Amino acid sequence: MKKITVNLILVMMCFFHFSVFAAEKFGKIEQTTIESEILTETRELVVYLPADYEESTQSFPVLYITDGDIQGPHTAATLDYLSKFDVAPSMIVVGIVNPRHKRAEDLTLTKDSSEQPEHLAGADRFLSYIEQEVIPFIKSRYRTSAYQALSGTSHGGQFAVNALIKRPNLFNGVIAISPSLYWNNKQLLNLAEEALKNQALKGRLFMSIANEEPTMTEPFQQLVELTNKYPSKNLNVLVKTFSDESHNSTTLLGQYYGLKHLFPNWAIPETPQTLADLQAVFKARSALLNQTMVIPENKAAGYGQWLQYLNRQEDALALLKWNIKTYPQSLNAHSALIKAYLHFNLPDAAKAALEAALKSVNELSTEQKEQLEGLFT
Repeated sequence: MKKITVNLILVMMCFFHFSVFAAEKFGKIEQTTIESEILTETRELVVYLPADYEESTQSFPVLYITDGDIQGPHTAATLDYLSKFDVAPSMIVVGIVNPRHKRAEDLTLTKDSSEQPEHLAGADRFLSYIEQEVIPFIKSRYRTSAYQALSGTSHGGQFAVNALIKRPNLFNGVIAISPSLYWNNKQLLNLAEEALKNQALKGRLFMSIANEEPTMTEPFQQLVELTNKYPSKNLNVLVKTFSDESHNSTTLLGQYYGLKHLFPNWAIPETPQTLADLQAVFKARSALLNQTMVIPENKAAGYGQWLQYLNRQEDALALLKWNIKTYPQSLNAHSALIKAYLHFNLPDAAKAALEAALKSVNELSTEQKEQLEGLFT
């Protein structure tokens, strides 16, 4: 019996795995410009839309990323992979382009980090550009949810930490990969200590460092120690060291682990899931994104089928009944319930489910009716 159960689990895992590839699509990339009043020049954006953006009506969380023309493509690909296997949500990735001759000016702190708008310069001015111009532009042009995150590498990592400190309510999550914390005699460490001491920081923070020079690793470790010295229930910090990676190669791993940290417990366990199990997962997802997330029809049907194969009658029928109640127009949902009734030798319930399907699904074709009726032969 144990061997049969294990084999069924493997079959269902393979079913979910290969169904991803059967539905594989590619996201769209859009390049655009902003006439920035804050920067007094034209700036580029590269927007990577998720594969399911155009065929849906839902709103998507957004990841803003510095050095977007360089870091955007592989980050969007990582997100695409994670979302296809339901480890992270589908997201819009906004690549904020930092031209080489402007990069240091955009992403690093000036010695005077005054908060007075007329004195803003360097990273503080660029942060205002993102907050006041980039984000409103993206929200006006795309279907975005309330959730937004920021990621940056090297000087971009310095920028990301600065953004967390200066705008603690702007981003739900921040990824800082090999941040250049040595800048201006470790100026950012003083700002971080004050913010941490005052419990001012919020959200989820991922920081990583590679096998690098002490100039990079020492201030990084000092920031890690500060987060340990001043823990906060409002700030969840994860730190990783990639000792086999260099400053340039570490970004791939940093984005992967950073994105997983931003969305804890997003993945559905690879075990049979009841209706209550799935509802708990989607309740947590809803809270994380601050938007209602409902179990998709195909997932409910798939897990219902898994429970059916395991002969867990009560659990399977509860999930499949919920599915047709939630998605009354889904032929697949009705078909799955009828099959389950037949599997559990409940012919009268199966016939009643067939009649309900014929009445509730609009504009059934002759072929679809024959498909439902054919389940009984």
